[in-house]
Amino acid sequence: MQETLRLAVKGAGLAAPNPMVGAVIVKDGRVIGRGYHHRFGGAHAEIEALEDCVRQGNDPTGAIMLVNLEPCCHPGKTGPCTEALIRAGIGEVDIATLDEFESVRGRGVGQLREKGIRVRVGCCETEARRFNSGYFKYLRTGRPLVILKWAQSLDGKLAWPSEPGSAENPHRWISNEKSRRHVHQIRRQVGAILVGIGTVLADDPLLTVRLGGKRHPPRRVVLDSQLRIPEDRQLVKTAPEASVLIYSLSQSIQDKGKVASRLQEGGCEVVAVTGKEERLDLEAVLADLGKRGVTELLVEGGATILKAFVEQRLVDKYMIYIAPILIGSQSEAPKIDFGISYDPLHDIKITKFDTDILIEGFTEKLIKSSFEREAL
Repeated sequence: MQETLRLAVKGAGLAAPNPMVGAVIVKDGRVIGRGYHHRFGGAHAEIEALEDCVRQGNDPTGAIMLVNLEPCCHPGKTGPCTEALIRAGIGEVDIATLDEFESVRGRGVGQLREKGIRVRVGCCETEARRFNSGYFKYLRTGRPLVILKWAQSLDGKLAWPSEPGSAENPHRWISNEKSRRHVHQIRRQVGAILVGIGTVLADDPLLTVRLGGKRHPPRRVVLDSQLRIPEDRQLVKTAPEASVLIYSLSQSIQDKGKVASRLQEGGCEVVAVTGKEERLDLEAVLADLGKRGVTELLVEGGATILKAFVEQRLVDKYMIYIAPILIGSQSEAPKIDFGISYDPLHDIKITKFDTDILIEGFTEKLIKSSFEREAL
């Protein structure tokens, strides 16, 4: 089952809004087929694994298929996977977790059992549900899983006090190279990356994935209530290469109609959302991203944006990179200051990147729905 997850992650950032799924077929103690869901609209993992069997000249009759999510039982874009498993003569299906999609919800298990196929559910279930947590939240709410990410010093500072890369302070990053490379791996897996206009003005980021291999780039999202983004920013200049969404207040777009038009002509999409006291409605932003099929959103800051998501309790997962440095009490250095209390995080994971430490955790406990308990 761990192998199904390792296969499934290859579809990260490509399969959405479908889930990431991997499948392994085992017969007589050896693997005879592997597959994963490569992209949205493409063949599902189960079909890929069966086709892999054929390519290798293996017979799946009586074999065991392991899959991290319940096989679909409805036509969809590719036809029911349950029917393909039945036709192939699969003898047993081991499933990590059930699907919550309305057309499945335990029916896939039911169809397989009706045809005499042994079905077992629950191996690596917690890991499998967290693995596709963005998909499950999207099904329930129509909104993406919100991942808040930042790097900080031991004393909670988000940046060096002077301008990054200046002669006065040669430091450009708080986190080390391995941590930054890991961030690009995460960027490659999500559907969108979000920052505030303050970060765009101060740092002029690209928000791209700087890793090898051709993949569909995540959307780049800017919260800019007053539509202040200059046309010479890297995001604007590279908009034709990778999608840029700029969320702004309706009144700001009306007041700066020529600016909005030039941005749109340059490849950006300027989206009007509601707001209050010159602040955007973050829930409206999340709802719009959900309509665009984004199931996981990586929020990268800066400090004002991070604080807004935290204080409105819109965060599902935290990723905090901590570097073993002390920056000091310089007032101009931005720092973490949320002003609310939170319950302990759940499913904590701690990873070392040389001297840096990454702490990951979810804000909610993992709870099975009633239909899952009954189907198991």
